[in-house]
Amino acid sequence: MKKRILIFIFLVITVGGMLFTAFTAYRFSKITDLAIKHSAETIRDMYVYATDKDSILDIIKEMPNIDNVAIIKNINKKDIKTPGNIILPVNTEESILIKFKFLTEFENEKYQVILETIIINLLFIVISNLLLNWLITPYLNFFEEFKKSIKKAKMGIFSHKLHTKLKNELHDVIENYNLFLDQLHKNFLLLNKNLQILIPHAPQKADKLISVQENMEMLANINRFKKIIEEDANIGEIYNRLIDIFENKFNLNNFKLYAVLNQKQEIKVIYSKGDECCDINVPGLCRAYRTGKEIDSTKFPHICSECLCNNNYICIPFSVGGTFTGIININFTKEEEPHIKKIIPYLEAYLNEAASIMEAKYTLNLMKQNSVTDQLTGLYNRRYLEEILNKIAATTIRGKALIGILLIDIDYFKKVNDTLGHDAGDEVLKELSKVLVISIRDSDFAIRFGGEEFLVILQNVNDEHAILKVAEKIRTTFETTKIAVSGKTLTKTVSIGVSVFPTDTKKIWEAIKYADLALYEAKHSGRNKVVRFDPHLIEKSNYQS
Repeated sequence: MKKRILIFIFLVITVGGMLFTAFTAYRFSKITDLAIKHSAETIRDMYVYATDKDSILDIIKEMPNIDNVAIIKNINKKDIKTPGNIILPVNTEESILIKFKFLTEFENEKYQVILETIIINLLFIVISNLLLNWLITPYLNFFEEFKKSIKKAKMGIFSHKLHTKLKNELHDVIENYNLFLDQLHKNFLLLNKNLQILIPHAPQKADKLISVQENMEMLANINRFKKIIEEDANIGEIYNRLIDIFENKFNLNNFKLYAVLNQKQEIKVIYSKGDECCDINVPGLCRAYRTGKEIDSTKFPHICSECLCNNNYICIPFSVGGTFTGIININFTKEEEPHIKKIIPYLEAYLNEAASIMEAKYTLNLMKQNSVTDQLTGLYNRRYLEEILNKIAATTIRGKALIGILLIDIDYFKKVNDTLGHDAGDEVLKELSKVLVISIRDSDFAIRFGGEEFLVILQNVNDEHAILKVAEKIRTTFETTKIAVSGKTLTKTVSIGVSVFPTDTKKIWEAIKYADLALYEAKHSGRNKVVRFDPHLIEKSNYQS
């Protein structure tokens, strides 16, 4: 750029000077020629308008700048100009010949002046170019170096400082710019260091500033994502947000998302899209889960024996080492590999941010689950019943359906504890819990009500017959269940009291009390039976009390 500017300035001054010189010389020549012509025309007019033409000729000849003057016959009708002489027409037949004494000298002087003008202008052109070059070059050098410095700064190199010998405002500008580069370098190093912590192995472009800008935008998006999922109600919502990001932001077309419950050693498929080439049902079989490291088949083909993918795959585990671990399996073709490799650091950043939030929510849910779950049987406890029962009752009334309430008690349970010990009693309780779970629907609830008493809530039932059928199923199934305790096998029976809400009462807790009255009747009328509540049981209970 510097050379182009200097050449442009040189051409402008040179061409301009030459044009000015040529114009000046031309105008000067025209002016001198015009002056001589006007002098000659004045002499001719004197002769033309004189009455005594011979006398006027004598007078003209006596003029100091006239060498000779004569009247000649016209050779043609055009003005004739010869060296030292000027011939002008007087009339159609005659012309006047005027010979100036200084004409040749004047012509020589004119060309001398034109030559001197040309020389002076050439000197002006040379001096102007040299002077401008001397004045402008430092500034042009500044802009050249400034351009290089900016180019290097965009590549993350801030060591290209600017220098000048000038002591004017440019010197101050350069000093401030160099200080700015130093500060920018420090900030860039700090920013890049933090980016590497937050997004390890983030892709870098030749233009480092653009890379930092893109990574900062990605961090801003991740930060917004984190704030949103912190307010999500449960892990399911977070999964949905992750899936949306994977599909729409990162254009993943073939992936599978797993969740591993560490304490239970259970693995669940949360979401699957595309070809399935990795079907893990035991956490220990998953190499990514077992090692806690990213598994990349592009670095080592067939690295995981459980992955039968025709294409390459990457498995990324994400957790904070607590009760929960997530795993994403990405399957991709060779053509998709550059894109996948580019987005992996960003995927990991999203997953790492999500992991801590998911861990906290999972732990919170687990604590809540433990607070409403009986530790021995895994069924809900009475506290959970108190939380949901009124809500279930209100929903049932609005839906005009029925709720079946089954209160269940193990017959002669105390004998088991007294003769075989409490461990045996615990096994009996566990077996009954299993029978309850397999005998009811997912929408129903099985609750350990207290001791050897269990409560079953059957929701949205259409008729009483279905309620009694479930109660009978529980009774007969448990009756035939073989329970292994202390090296022995035993069988037990249960008594069941049944009430129906809102048929028996519009108060849900009162319905449970009625089921208890029916259970009391079952136990005192022979045990191992199902008794449906009847209003006369209230009178009987009052009489007995």
